[in-house]
Amino acid sequence: MDTLSQPTRTLNFDAFWRWLQEHTNCILRCGSADTTLFDHDDFHWVLMEEERQHVVQVLKGKSLVAEMVMAGREVTEVTLSADPETGSEGHFLVELFGGPKEDPQVIYHFIMAHGMEPAAGHQGFKH
Repeated sequence: MDTLSQPTRTLNFDAFWRWLQEHTNCILRCGSADTTLFDHDDFHWVLMEEERQHVVQVLKGKSLVAEMVMAGREVTEVTLSADPETGSEGHFLVELFGGPKEDPQVIYHFIMAHGMEPAAGHQGFKH
């Protein structure tokens, strides 16, 4: 089956954040309009919440490489669909929208190694 023909899934930010916390090793890339964080074999991802902010960090050992701070309360909708650039590899694009209801904009994005369906045997492994 062609992964690009799969429908877009829509959910709220809290549901996505809970799912993402269980799939940190599945993040391939994430970013906003002014930053992009990339995965690497030497790095690991850490997610946390601080003062109503959602923080995504990339660490090498115990050293901070980069971080992205998201205002989750600004996210009005989250969509997940096959990534148009790497969908043939099974990657998924997650877009977090914010702004006015009549003209929402992508304010954050994630490229994930798989969709929200359970991926067999992936826990604890790096993609």
